[in-house]
Amino acid sequence: MLELIKKRCGIALAITVYDEEITSYIADARNDMRLSGVDISLLEEETDSVVTAITFYVKANLGNDRSDTEKYMDLYHKKVFRLTMEDPIEKEEACGINLSN
Repeated sequence: MLELIKKRCGIALAITVYDEEITSYIADARNDMRLSGVDISLLEEETDSVVTAITFYVKANLGNDRSDTEKYMDLYHKKVFRLTMEDPIEKEEACGINLSN
């Protein structure tokens, strides 16, 4: 997850100075999403929507430039809200997966 978030944030993988901070933000975002009501199975699957939400969270908090924090936190909260509405059962049924067998 760290490498993917760094890539999405435009940070070269060779740059490791932010790794500890980013890892902390990833954990914080996952915990916040869980407490906000996002289904744990979505968090465990690390769906694209979850990764996007985490990216917004990291972008909002990383670095010293806070001019766009509000923008990214707003995007994060909107994405989390949509994730709380997502039903993993419906997602699986839409893909043709039958869990009752």
